Amino acid sequence: MKPSFHRPPRGRPHRVAELLRELLAEILLQRCADPRLQELNLTQVEVSPDLKQARVYYVVREGSDAVQVGVALDKALGFIKQEVAREHILRMMPEFIFLPDEGLDRLVRLERLLQEAMPRRDDSES
Repeated sequence: MKPSFHRPPRGRPHRVAELLRELLAEILLQRCADPRLQELNLTQVEVSPDLKQARVYYVVREGSDAVQVGVALDKALGFIKQEVAREHILRMMPEFIFLPDEGLDRLVRLERLLQEAMPRRDDSES
């Protein structure tokens, strides 16, 4: 059996994760009163196969305080769960774990390192 590295994710956990990502984004942007929660973007939601746990990855917008956004997420967790439950999309409410997405930071650092490592060309050599 060949490993399938490029096969798109399928199945119920993936569909639920996409649905939760859209719903959580709407809740954070439109229904939460805390303005700190409008300073983040949800990048990905991963749901466990039994749908009992959802890891929600987010990125804080540039110029915003990541610590304060994390505090605001912890404070609003009960409200977020209540709003998700109100939509009646799942029989059981998953445990939400909000995690900062460090993938974009790593990408920026890698891009910077590559730019520094590339030899610079002078216009006179062309």
